[in-house]
Amino acid sequence: MFSDYDLTMVNVFATWCSPYVNELPDLQKLSEETKSDKDKKIQIVGIVLDTVGANGETDSDALEKAQTLQSQVQITYPLLVPDSGNLNGRLKDIQAVPETFFVDKKGNIVGNTYSGSHTLQEWQEIIEAELTAVQDPKYKILNVVITTPFFGQNMV
Repeated sequence: MFSDYDLTMVNVFATWCSPYVNELPDLQKLSEETKSDKDKKIQIVGIVLDTVGANGETDSDALEKAQTLQSQVQITYPLLVPDSGNLNGRLKDIQAVPETFFVDKKGNIVGNTYSGSHTLQEWQEIIEAELTAVQDPKYKILNVVITTPFFGQNMV
């Protein structure tokens, strides 16, 4: 999931989060821009946090809301349902949504974590800064490695 991209933007959100819902069109535009830029290998992935309850069971109402949002906004980037392990524990400590972090091509979480929604221009600037940092041989790698199975299932 990560090896084909220099940088993956992982946006964690909940279907009830109005700031995230409001930024969906900008995230879709950002996804389209990054796909069309062949020099920069960047992908965007969304994780719908509230589709899995504290008991590890799928919340069908939240899943349906997420699918409706995906359809209404015509989101083409992957929206994923976390597994019961909450992304190897990474998601269990999230206190506010949306929260965004970045992953390099080896599955390492890198750079900064961003809380809250942002405009298209702000995301463009953030991605450029994170991409520059990840290309630096001294970039910061956090101690969490993510592998594809921890993401659970794609909603699409």
